[in-house]
Amino acid sequence: MRGGSFFKSTAVRLAIIYSSLFVCAYLAANVVAYQMVLRYLDDRLEAAVMERYREIESAYRARGVSGAIDMIESHGPAIRRQETIYALRDAEGRAIAGNAAFVDVPSGFSNLAPDGRREASTGYKLFKGRLGDNELIVGTSEDDTEQLARIVLLSFGWTTAIVFAVGLLGATGLRYRARSRIFALSQAAHAIGHGELSRRLAVSPRMDEIDVLCSEVNVALGRLESSVAALKQVTTDIAHDLKTPIGRAFLALDDALGRDDPEEVKNAVAAAQHELSSLASTFDALLRIARLESGSRRAHFVEFDLAGLVREIHEIYEVIASEEGHVLTTKVPAGEFGMRGDPDLIRQMLTNLLANSMRHTPVGSKIVVGLASNDKGLELSVGDNGPGIPEAERSRVLERFYRLDKSRTTEGSGLGLSMVKAISELHHAEIELANNAPGLRVGIVFPRDGEASPS
Repeated sequence: MRGGSFFKSTAVRLAIIYSSLFVCAYLAANVVAYQMVLRYLDDRLEAAVMERYREIESAYRARGVSGAIDMIESHGPAIRRQETIYALRDAEGRAIAGNAAFVDVPSGFSNLAPDGRREASTGYKLFKGRLGDNELIVGTSEDDTEQLARIVLLSFGWTTAIVFAVGLLGATGLRYRARSRIFALSQAAHAIGHGELSRRLAVSPRMDEIDVLCSEVNVALGRLESSVAALKQVTTDIAHDLKTPIGRAFLALDDALGRDDPEEVKNAVAAAQHELSSLASTFDALLRIARLESGSRRAHFVEFDLAGLVREIHEIYEVIASEEGHVLTTKVPAGEFGMRGDPDLIRQMLTNLLANSMRHTPVGSKIVVGLASNDKGLELSVGDNGPGIPEAERSRVLERFYRLDKSRTTEGSGLGLSMVKAISELHHAEIELANNAPGLRVGIVFPRDGEASPS
């Protein structure tokens, strides 16, 4: 499997998209946060300027201009790199005290841009007010505020870069992780495509979206494997079971060719015709099973009375069973048992079950057809007191052409119970073969959908 372009990887593209969206949102949040920080720092700077101004204003009110001058001069020794600047001017604009000269400073708060000619090339937050006839300007350096703002901006920048870098690293990790997982799935799919139907896609305990998809694909593969195995088995069974009648038909025709007596020729041809008729019946049964399994017969579903159908079949087969030395009885409650389905197929299913019981039970056996309503649904059953079927063989007798060794000497193609199974599945019914103590009991439970309560 080729690695492919790094940026064409779905994991990488998704990681980059989401990282970009996150970074954009983070940058927008940083811009808002940065503006809030600047506003906060500006408010703190204005508060510091006003604190200095109020101190001088208080001294002026207490002792006049001399008090203001003393307060300004007392701050002089504490001034470090001109962090705070002052200017006190009289009514004519002459400087009385301070450590800076200003030109055209508006009243209230204003900003003084940095000047490289000063010792500390920094900007100032200024406040201009009046002390009587005098004018006082107080300014505080913006250096600390600007440095703090740069630190905040730099931290936001580095954080954004780190987030994006982590996103790219995560994308790289996701890409190689997803690539290895897809590579393993591709290998399994390649093996399955080349005939290894027993292979399955790996499913991790996380059960994420890919695991759910792999689970569903594995279920489909299991069904496909079963279908292919069944097809192979059917092919083998057809070749095995039809080889004998075809051989007998060939021998009968060959024998007819060697006969001179017309009566003997006629008998040989009749024997071959019987074998070929059996072959035609077998293929017809296979076609009917295939049509049933395709589900196309559901278009013929109607509402009908299952109890009436069972009574009808009992009337027909009671005489046939008696002629063959069997006793056929029914256990059907009075009233109607309505269900939705194909009555012709249900009739065929019940006929197959009765024929199977009469064929594989000794003379004098009792066969009972039952109908009952229980918690699971509407149950149709056929039971006998014959030899039964070993428990290990019960599931296999539903397979096509499968016959018990002791049944090889009897007529039949081994498709009767397969037909019963196909009709049951078409009606979404559950079929169960159980011990009738003695004998075999075949129970078929139809779901309650469309079923009417017995009247």
